[in-house]
Amino acid sequence: MVIQPHSTARTLRIFGWTIVGAYAAWSFGGQQAMAAVLDPFSRNLVEQSLLTAFFLVHAAGVLRGKEIAAYASICFVVSNLLENLSVTTGFPFGAFHHSEATGPRLFNIPWLATPTYMAIGYVSWVIAQVLTDRTRPIDWTRRVTASALIGAFVFSMWDLCNDPVFHTMNKAFFYDHPGPWFGVPLSNFAGWLLTAATIHGLFAVWLARRPRQLLMRDAPPTAWWYQAVAMYALVAAGGVWRNLHGRVLQVVLPNGDAWRSADLYASMTLVTVFTMGFVVLLAGLRLGVEHGRET
Repeated sequence: MVIQPHSTARTLRIFGWTIVGAYAAWSFGGQQAMAAVLDPFSRNLVEQSLLTAFFLVHAAGVLRGKEIAAYASICFVVSNLLENLSVTTGFPFGAFHHSEATGPRLFNIPWLATPTYMAIGYVSWVIAQVLTDRTRPIDWTRRVTASALIGAFVFSMWDLCNDPVFHTMNKAFFYDHPGPWFGVPLSNFAGWLLTAATIHGLFAVWLARRPRQLLMRDAPPTAWWYQAVAMYALVAAGGVWRNLHGRVLQVVLPNGDAWRSADLYASMTLVTVFTMGFVVLLAGLRLGVEHGRET
């Protein structure tokens, strides 16, 4: 970790909260308001740009440049490798393909898939450090496996709460063999856990090998951790907002499965509250305990 000087840290914190505010405005009405003038790809580009900006600004408050680059590189290589492998072989996500509406791609995977892994994966990594009591640099040499696994589940919760909407309503991608979770196969979530655990595991090992003088640095302030938890909460709340304002129609998959979109949105809302919402509550309470110790 590299704790920035007070003035720099304050500037980064202000930028971070500004991005959080912009993301909130975009999620709660902005995206819907721009639907008439921006196509789905352009709207997704705006969202991914905000998430990526948050990742870079927030990470710069504590991580070294080479560590930020390492995390981004790990995300890029692992996510593209496993998603391309799944498109061609069916492992690990199941056989699927992206629609043309998702924009330019690297081989079979849209370029905009990588920012999702980087930004939401990064916020999930931060929360995993809170939940495994790894908030000091010296802690990064222990509970490496636990941190990677918890981070993988925190990240995969987002996919569990959103993929049915992306697949069924947005038609961003299609599965050759639709599954029981509103058309999403169970293999998809096994693939997400594997991909997220690989990314977080490799990054955890990278951080554990940093020089001892860097491991002995002070822990980041509690406010730094709260900002990442706030962004994760906004991502969850944005999904709930989308569900509450979704189109009402009858959905029929190519395999004949059918249901009302209202049932899909209600299910995703409940799952979001009891997975991502619970993680936000748990991390917030954990940070409250940490703050009490500091004061």
